[in-house]
Amino acid sequence: MNIDGLTYTLESLGTTKDLRGAWTDLESRSDCSFFLTWDWIGTWLTATPNLSPLLLSVRDRSLIVGLALLEPAQLRRKFVSTNALLMHQTGNPATDAITIEYNGILCDRRHAPSIIRSVFRFLAQTKTSPRNWDEIHISLATDLIGRAAEDAGLIGLELARKQSWFVDLEAVRSSGRPYLETIGRNTRHQIRRAMKSYELRGSIKAVAARSQDEAAVYFDELKLHHQSTWVKRGKAGSFVNPFFEDFHRILIEKCLKRETVELVRVTAGKELIGLLYNFVHRGRVYAYQTGLCYENDHKLKPGLVSHYICLERHLERGALVYDFMAGDSRYKANLGLPGPELSHHVFKRPSIIARSESFFRNMKKKFSDLPTAR
Repeated sequence: MNIDGLTYTLESLGTTKDLRGAWTDLESRSDCSFFLTWDWIGTWLTATPNLSPLLLSVRDRSLIVGLALLEPAQLRRKFVSTNALLMHQTGNPATDAITIEYNGILCDRRHAPSIIRSVFRFLAQTKTSPRNWDEIHISLATDLIGRAAEDAGLIGLELARKQSWFVDLEAVRSSGRPYLETIGRNTRHQIRRAMKSYELRGSIKAVAARSQDEAAVYFDELKLHHQSTWVKRGKAGSFVNPFFEDFHRILIEKCLKRETVELVRVTAGKELIGLLYNFVHRGRVYAYQTGLCYENDHKLKPGLVSHYICLERHLERGALVYDFMAGDSRYKANLGLPGPELSHHVFKRPSIIARSESFFRNMKKKFSDLPTAR
């Protein structure tokens, strides 16, 4: 189908080998996040071999300018089963627990606005089997996606919304001020006080894993402390899910040498403060997972100190942004500034049922946002 001079197709995916070359070529011409690189998408396909996604492709003549993968799934919503297309997800909570963020369509930067506007016009007209769908799900995407879908006449539902947080390292560097001087006084005081206590044990250092063997040791240690922390809080922890661990071991093996993932161990002398597992893409550091060594002394702040030390490391190395990504953890707001809000979007074709559901969800959200008496 031709829309706005671009050709849109939705077809069964061929081999991953065929897709890799097209994806990495387009990636080099895009402004995508780490989560839309072949590092993440290729690992996702490798770790979930039973997927049968549809390939959405956009061409400008023979040049591929847009790509996305849509996995068909039957989902249960309320008392109705729906045929859904899930962008870069499976619909299985166990495999989706890896949590893609900044989700969307991989676009050539020259065509991105028109592709994002038109792709939903194309999908809205796609009705033939096996591409028939009742809903399209795009989790943790920006509002740009939502506006484009609604402009195409689709009915949008928002199942969840999360604030993201980041530190503009380039702005800190340009200001000539130390990073600590750019954050709140209370957080600054907590970090300095904790660092003085840690420094009694020896100098504080951040060391990144340099080999696969070292990375495996770091990851095992991160897993141990991550699970210990969350189990003590009565939570399951990410590593209770075998797929989560398997996916990231594949990702680390694939990406460590190219330095698009990193495992950083922060210590005071010989004693551990914490481990951080980050993604690195075009000057942006994505703070993805931690394993922190909590102690009985609540004045010690292993999370704040570990992120601060790692952030300073990247400030010196020339990174542009330290991205805490989406979530409501207090440390993100204490250390960073608000970034874009990310939502789990659901889009439906116009119908009385879709409009009614959207209306009642919006009313429920409005009432839930009202202030309560204290």
